[in-house]
Amino acid sequence: MIGRYVRVRSLPLLPTTAGTYWLLAVLALLATAINYANNLIFALAFMLLAVWLQAAASCRRNLATVGWQVDLPRPVFAGESLCIAGALTDRRGHRRYGIALSTGKASSLPVAVAADGEATLSLALRTDRRGALTIADLALVSCHPLGLWRARRALPAVEALVYPAPGGASPLPARAVRSAHRQTAADDFQGVRAHVPGDPLRRINWRVFARSGEAVVNDFDGGHGDDALWLEWETCRGDTETRLAQLTRWVLEAERSGREYGLRLFGKVLPPARGHLQREKCLTSLALCEVDPQVGRR
Repeated sequence: MIGRYVRVRSLPLLPTTAGTYWLLAVLALLATAINYANNLIFALAFMLLAVWLQAAASCRRNLATVGWQVDLPRPVFAGESLCIAGALTDRRGHRRYGIALSTGKASSLPVAVAADGEATLSLALRTDRRGALTIADLALVSCHPLGLWRARRALPAVEALVYPAPGGASPLPARAVRSAHRQTAADDFQGVRAHVPGDPLRRINWRVFARSGEAVVNDFDGGHGDDALWLEWETCRGDTETRLAQLTRWVLEAERSGREYGLRLFGKVLPPARGHLQREKCLTSLALCEVDPQVGRR
């Protein structure tokens, strides 16, 4: 998402508690001045009212044209804090003060932005469940100057991903070790099959790839791949979230041990592989898994 300057015509601007009391004080002074016909009190009341109105204009201008560029949030595990971060920029030659990032329930520390400069804002949000998370109430807020007014500028929604929290005490399932795929050609040609991670490049059938754009490899009778660890839904026990927590722990353990592993999830199969990309694919599938409640209790 790219930050850009937007001149906001309807930037919400409301008086704070201090601003409300300030206005009440002005009204009280006006009543006193009228009652006693005192010009000095009139002058003081109108001066305080002018300050109150000028603070409103300054507060709105401080936030209206600032640039904002958000960073894509990194996935976290349920229970961890999700960091929403972005950059505030000014290209109008005006210094900005006291701007914070807020969701209504939580707010970051306010920062200042130098003229033609940049500042970073970050907000940590606690997560309590897995899945795709949409943060729709994100906004920039400012009470500068004097804290009499509060300006709020709504920001586009931010999408994030929350993995299941790893759990369970079962070790990696030794009986789920199977042949991953064939690594070397041997004996009789059997045809072609879909390419899976780990297949040697020399096995790819380039003619088929040039014609259809589909990556397939030559399959031979004989040859044997390295053993792969299959992590399967059916080998876990408990409800849906308990099984997903156990599978998440197995994925992390298999990756740390350098094993080649695949995932057989309810309704989805990820071929065996290893490395950061395989880890992210498996954890994403677990985070977005949707299972019938009756199936999850089996």
